[in-house]
Amino acid sequence: MSDTSKKTAPAKSAAAKPQADQQKPKPDAKVKPDKKPKPEKQLRPLQAYPGTVGAYGANPDGVYDRFELEAAGAPARTVKFPPHFGEALRALAQSGQEVTVLGYLHTTPKGDEHLHLARLDAAGTSAQPAAPGAPAPVTLAGTIAELRLNPHGHLHGLRLADHDAELRLPPHLGQQLAERLVPGAALTASGPQRALRPGEVAAHPAPVHIELLALGDEAFLLH
Repeated sequence: MSDTSKKTAPAKSAAAKPQADQQKPKPDAKVKPDKKPKPEKQLRPLQAYPGTVGAYGANPDGVYDRFELEAAGAPARTVKFPPHFGEALRALAQSGQEVTVLGYLHTTPKGDEHLHLARLDAAGTSAQPAAPGAPAPVTLAGTIAELRLNPHGHLHGLRLADHDAELRLPPHLGQQLAERLVPGAALTASGPQRALRPGEVAAHPAPVHIELLALGDEAFLLH
């Protein structure tokens, strides 16, 4: 038999290589979850509730977070406040003292109703909660001298006569209050003002970010 009659074995293709020699697929890159956008601040109308401070109550950790507000001819209301505000509140209002609570009614999922405290007035002194570690709120009162608009033409700040610091608020809330916040209108506003860090020198007063706003007989919580 001639050599030409012998069949030549086909060459092994690259595809026939053992699977171990093939490049392993790279694991999928980890996709970072999108950050949840911060909820926009809301405009919450407030009401004044006068009465007398009753008994203080505590949460399951034994920390004061509420008191009973008693008023003649009306059932007592439970007033809720942040636990970190308890020390300042008890120093200002003891049981049996007459106070006015500025706040709004809130109903829990269980159907319980309480008065959410935004500010407490007692004996000519006022106090309002601030976020833990935040500077104490600054209060400014006067008439509006100038309005500040953002590039879209929405109200986001204002300046009062005889005050250098600018009062700021979110533009979407500025739109809701545009009819009330006009030059010449009288208001009282309070909120945090950033303190200078070591080594900083201020060219002008830092803006005050409004958290509590009073316009005539109306009051609003921006939170």
